[in-house]
Amino acid sequence: MQPVVYSITATLKTIDWTIIILYFAFSLAIGLYYTRRARKSTREFFTSGQGVSWWLLGTSMVATTFAADTPLAVSGLVMKQGIAGNWFWWCGIPMGIIGVFFFSRLWRRTALITDTELISLRYSGKAANALRGFKAVYFAIPYNCIVIGWVNLAMANIVSMTLHIDKFKAVLICFFITMAYSALSGLWGVLVTDFFQFILAIGMAIFLAVYAVGHIGGMDALLSKLTTLYGDKAAGMTNIIPSNNALAPLYNEPLLPMSLFLIYILLSWWTTGNTDGGSYFAQRMLSAKNEKHAFLGFLWFNVANYCLRPWPWIVVGLVAAVMFPGIADPANPAKVNPEVGYIAVMLSLLPPGLLGLMLASFLAAYMSTIATQLNWGASYLVNDFYRPFVKKEATEKHYVLISTAATILIALIGAVVTFFLNDIFTAWLIISSLNAGVGLVYLARWYWWRVNAWSEISAIATAIVMAIVLLFGVGPHVLHMQIRFPVTLLFTVPVSLIVWISVTMLTQPTDESRLLEFYSRVHPGGRGWRAIAAMVTKPMTHVSLATWRNIICAVLSIIAVLCTLIGVGKLILQNTGIGLVLLTVAVACGIVVYARMGAEKWTD
Repeated sequence: MQPVVYSITATLKTIDWTIIILYFAFSLAIGLYYTRRARKSTREFFTSGQGVSWWLLGTSMVATTFAADTPLAVSGLVMKQGIAGNWFWWCGIPMGIIGVFFFSRLWRRTALITDTELISLRYSGKAANALRGFKAVYFAIPYNCIVIGWVNLAMANIVSMTLHIDKFKAVLICFFITMAYSALSGLWGVLVTDFFQFILAIGMAIFLAVYAVGHIGGMDALLSKLTTLYGDKAAGMTNIIPSNNALAPLYNEPLLPMSLFLIYILLSWWTTGNTDGGSYFAQRMLSAKNEKHAFLGFLWFNVANYCLRPWPWIVVGLVAAVMFPGIADPANPAKVNPEVGYIAVMLSLLPPGLLGLMLASFLAAYMSTIATQLNWGASYLVNDFYRPFVKKEATEKHYVLISTAATILIALIGAVVTFFLNDIFTAWLIISSLNAGVGLVYLARWYWWRVNAWSEISAIATAIVMAIVLLFGVGPHVLHMQIRFPVTLLFTVPVSLIVWISVTMLTQPTDESRLLEFYSRVHPGGRGWRAIAAMVTKPMTHVSLATWRNIICAVLSIIAVLCTLIGVGKLILQNTGIGLVLLTVAVACGIVVYARMGAEKWTD
């Protein structure tokens, strides 16, 4: 069967432009409304005065991770590696749920402004100051701007394909409005715009998936056409759990073999990135009304992130594989680029009005992420670098002004980085490689008193050096990727563990007074703090989190989320029996967790 050739160009009508303009106006209105409140202090600007409810902060987390790049990258993964390629990020489920039960409340108990400020609360000495200053600059600018760059790239592809303008103009259009309300309104404006932006973005994603499948003739017809076009490869494309044999490649990239799947689920989730729920997740938990709202907000994020978001994008990826097999990048017809398949489906099928709504939803997804990255990065530069090391004594008005300037600076650098990126997934791999091996030290610092500033310094330094060596190699071919993530973990993790544990035991521990202050304020509990807990004389105001109840509830919650994710997929792919069984298991686990957590003691 010869595939039908569809047009992947579209002309916006008056109704589309009207919807987009109204969306921009509404977003700016929210930002302006919260400007006065945000400019009271840096605590209001960066943590909303710690008065945010769980449903708002959790939805904001989901909106932040739902950027313009994610539908494109996920649908592209389906075409390149099959559905199972999404275990690249699905493997984070265990760590996300562990974060809910063992870290969300700890973050709120710290009462800090940023997660990097934890360094000064947890460690002591010159090494702690150096670590805080380095992380503030490193994560705010080079690291953060790579993230901003790939999100800009995705939105630039969407705008340029839709409006037929070049990449430079597309980036300018996209980020200036976002920068404006982020710089004006701080986290309050980000949170509230995130909420309505997420509703619009997920609603239109679900609509496009249903509409596209209906256009193909239903899910049965879609699966049949996949088999006709791809033969034996079709089964690999629709496998949620990959088979043991690497299947024939699509677009010269192999489908996800079992070996990579095992690296993801056995190694990646606890060794890579902010395993304790740091970065902008911590920023949201720090903004919560109390620790119960921090807990519920992070729980809602994990459920929505893994159970609600992915399947509409995956379905559109399957439709794109049928409508546009071997899709080429319109900007470079000689280049195969499955990541534009999602855009192609949207432009080919949606009529005027609906196309405007879909573009507005992409703008919503884009703006929610960029706004967070800008606010989060600025919080590092101001709270963890400028304030402690450049100008210690100044008015809150001065620091808010510097926060605005920092927001604009990060936005401009992120826009420049965009022009050095070619595809989204490669940027994902680079960031993951830079984070590889540091995850365990982030976990250990909360539950083992012996971890010190040198532990983190050595872990981060090892990750950066190993990433440079493994990803880019050495010598004249410095920009040629040698070993890709997650295979890099097989080398980075053991080296990192040996280095940071050795450094920990060979250097002086954190000052006893600092450890007592940290333990008294946060009270994580557990055997790793027994030596310090024995010295505490005043009664603890918070309950310990190192309990069997939390362990059991975390395990059951992980099972529930995994069963829901896979169960929904099985129902969509017409495997109803297995899907219903998995969803039944998920509900049973959820009921047990709800009952056990009902006896939990919460601290206001």
